[in-house]
Amino acid sequence: MKKNPLIIKNAVLNMGGTIEEFVPERGCFYINVMGKRILLERKISITRQSFVSGQLTRCKDITHKLLDANGLPSPETECFYKKSFDQKQAEQQLKRLKYPIILKDAQGSNSRGIFPLIGNVKDALDMLEDELPHYRSMIAQEMVFGKEYRILVLDEKVIGALEMIPPYAMGDGISTIRKIIEEKQSATERRTEFDEKLQQILQEQNVTLESIMPKNEIAYIKKSSCLAEGGETRDVTDVVHKDVEKICVAASKVVGKHLVGIDVMCSDISLDPHAQSFHIIEINGKPDLYIHYNPTHGQTRNVVEDIVRFMVEVA
Repeated sequence: MKKNPLIIKNAVLNMGGTIEEFVPERGCFYINVMGKRILLERKISITRQSFVSGQLTRCKDITHKLLDANGLPSPETECFYKKSFDQKQAEQQLKRLKYPIILKDAQGSNSRGIFPLIGNVKDALDMLEDELPHYRSMIAQEMVFGKEYRILVLDEKVIGALEMIPPYAMGDGISTIRKIIEEKQSATERRTEFDEKLQQILQEQNVTLESIMPKNEIAYIKKSSCLAEGGETRDVTDVVHKDVEKICVAASKVVGKHLVGIDVMCSDISLDPHAQSFHIIEINGKPDLYIHYNPTHGQTRNVVEDIVRFMVEVA
């Protein structure tokens, strides 16, 4: 991700520091700031213990098992491995879940290897048998609904929080939803497929690709956020409930990281997590930092400066 190094370098320069390129082909560079020289790469990882494995956050199956073992809220999940896959056992595992579910590559990222809204055991088993050969491992997870948030935790506190708004079409009273999507995504990194999944999502909102919505009416075209397909962000750092912060800090300790980006799903991040449906979906040990700069709605959070100052203190 080229956006992260640019954000990091600019933040260091604004702090009065300097940059030394080291192995640019690998995205490695030194920062000289506040009397310290620190080697960085495209994304920053800060572990709490030197022996912590990157797999604790890179592999969704391990992350879920750690959260579950420590009593932290996450959706019911079943794990599957290509080397040990057994159809009958897999069917029994899938029967334990409530539907709809989502099937994910256990090591996937950037919204790839994700198959949402699977409605029954048969479809889930068919999908698993088709897709597992392409991956080393996959997880099947009960789908939870609400608003999606990205919480950036550094050591003992939340330094940034964003509401992740799924891509949507906004009516103008003239154009079909199909045309609005095509025009809106003419400049995005990826295009939304006009497939059965999209039609199902629209149908749930009582519209189709050929519907003409009134001006300013919204129809979501994805169930989850996807910035590459036109998703938006809203800064909510100042309203994160104190108990949400406690849960997220606890989760960072479970995976042995000082710095994590935690994806959570709930109805409102400002409310007590114990009084609503609240789940940790994923934990990223090398979180994207650029998304906290110039959000679609709300103010920029200079999270890189907070992170650099922390690194200088512990270096």
